[in-house]
Amino acid sequence: METSTIRIAIGGLNEPWDASRIPVVLDEIESALREEAGIFARLTADSMTIAIDVATDRLPAAATLLRELGLI
Repeated sequence: METSTIRIAIGGLNEPWDASRIPVVLDEIESALREEAGIFARLTADSMTIAIDVATDRLPAAATLLRELGLI
């Protein structure tokens, strides 16, 4: 299975996302992807970015949901 990575700048997070609570943000994004779109993803973060790895064939659906959540 091929995967693609979506990267989101932590510094660009807007309300209601709290950049000081990245583990919570990751959990909320992962839950939304799984529960609302049926997408299983691996989320990681470093000091600057959140990385979301998804199956490439699920990339359009993941991007749509992330847009709806105000993340991209």
